[in-house]
Amino acid sequence: MEKNKDIKLDQLKNIRCRELLVLLRKITQAIDMHSKRLDKNFGLTGPQLIILQELLNGEMAVSELARKVSLSQGTVTDIIHRLEKKSLIIKRRSDLDKRCVMITLSEKCRHILDLAPPPLQETFADSFTHLEEWEQLMILSSMNRIVDMMSAEKIKSSSIIASVPVKISS
Repeated sequence: MEKNKDIKLDQLKNIRCRELLVLLRKITQAIDMHSKRLDKNFGLTGPQLIILQELLNGEMAVSELARKVSLSQGTVTDIIHRLEKKSLIIKRRSDLDKRCVMITLSEKCRHILDLAPPPLQETFADSFTHLEEWEQLMILSSMNRIVDMMSAEKIKSSSIIASVPVKISS
């Protein structure tokens, strides 16, 4: 009798494990789908959209932009270069310090941003902040435990949800 109980418990654990893995895959797929839609409809990646939306606050230096979006300055410079090729941003030297490059949005970009969906993390954050505190803490605790179980706790990550690797500032 005791052996049957142990077998059923093991089966239940395996079922729960598979269910959790399916849910994690669904999260990954949602991120991928959002990224593909963004690329197909607007020719943008998630990190590019985050940078452009930050620039809606006004012209800023690359270093300031990198700090505000929690990415390395090198990553932001690479993204800015690609956005400039698409004529979505305008770069100019600072009047005060010629070594400093200032970035602003082009009119073409402003039109695209009027049509573009919010970044996935904004949609998530809006839903998450409307949960009760106990539910937020439960989700946060569970996700931290999953990160530990996947030995991913040492991986540095930004708050940008993207299906491509993003270099973050140290």
